[in-house]
Amino acid sequence: MTRNGVRVGQLLNFELFKDQYRDLLEALRAMYPASLKDYDGEEEIVRYEGYREILLPMIEDTIYELNQRISDGKRIIAEGANAALLDIDFGTYPAVTSSSTTAGGISTGLGIPAGKIDCVIGVVKAYTTRVGKDRFPPELPRCRSSETAK
Repeated sequence: MTRNGVRVGQLLNFELFKDQYRDLLEALRAMYPASLKDYDGEEEIVRYEGYREILLPMIEDTIYELNQRISDGKRIIAEGANAALLDIDFGTYPAVTSSSTTAGGISTGLGIPAGKIDCVIGVVKAYTTRVGKDRFPPELPRCRSSETAK
C-alpha cells in the first residue's frame, strides 16, 4: 500500500504540517504536473489554518484514550464496516479496502491489545456484493481448474 497525504493529527503542529504539505505537493507536482500547474498550495495552507481552528478541539490521541478507559474498567464497543472479503490482508485482493475489516482491526486500527478483547460477535449475511467490475474468486477461470483445487 502506498499512502501519500497528511493526517488530521498533524494539524497539532502547524509548522510541521505546512512542511509536510509542501513536501507532498512537490511530490504530486512531479507526478501530475499538468493537473497541478494552476493549483495554489499556499492558498490551500491558509484554508487549512482556518480548518485547524475548528478541528483542534476534536483531535484526540484515541489509542491513549481508549486504553485509559479500559484501564478504568470501562467497556468498549467497536463496530467494523465493510466485510472480510474487503480486508486488506484476508480479502479478495486487489478488490479490497485499505484497512483491516475483521476483528483483528480492533488491535491494528484502535490500538487495543488482543488480550484486552473478551468478546467478538460476528454478523454474517447470506450473500455478498462487489462494487465495481471485479469478480469473486470462484468466478475467476483459474479458480475453477482442477489445478487450483489441489
